[in-house]
Amino acid sequence: MLPGGFLYTSDVTAESDTAQKIGEILAQKYYDRQPDLVLTMETKGIPIALMTARALGVSLVIARRDSRAYEGSAVKINYMGGGDRIETMALARRAMKPGQRVLIVDDFMKGGGTLQGMVDMIREFQAEVVGVGVMIATRQPEKKLVEGAKALLILESFDKERGVAVVRPSAEFV
Repeated sequence: MLPGGFLYTSDVTAESDTAQKIGEILAQKYYDRQPDLVLTMETKGIPIALMTARALGVSLVIARRDSRAYEGSAVKINYMGGGDRIETMALARRAMKPGQRVLIVDDFMKGGGTLQGMVDMIREFQAEVVGVGVMIATRQPEKKLVEGAKALLILESFDKERGVAVVRPSAEFV
């Protein structure tokens, strides 16, 4: 646990063998939905999303906080990020085609604002969301903005005095 109540996950997501195993577990959960691609938000969710896409044999698409000139024209949307902040998400127009089946993968979900932003982005492309998977979701708030999101792990609570996070496996993947 980092100062300010943030959970440090980069040691897990940046370790290639662990990221690969997490990606394979997520891919197994969504394999039957036959996604055409995996979508994630930059930056910390990329390793897990990449390994999920690899296990599924599909491409990875990365939404950015702002468009990059080298990616060509982009679709931009506003969404409610963490802490009730309005944030911007951009995705290159050539990244997704109408009718494609998209699996959303991210590293962390609290209320689901960023994930809902990705769902909204997929709708802008007239594509279909076939699932939403995350490595860790908080127990609270219990009601998330995205229905049906599946988490591998549940962050139950923080022990602030010891600086320890209490995490348990999700019933979704047991």
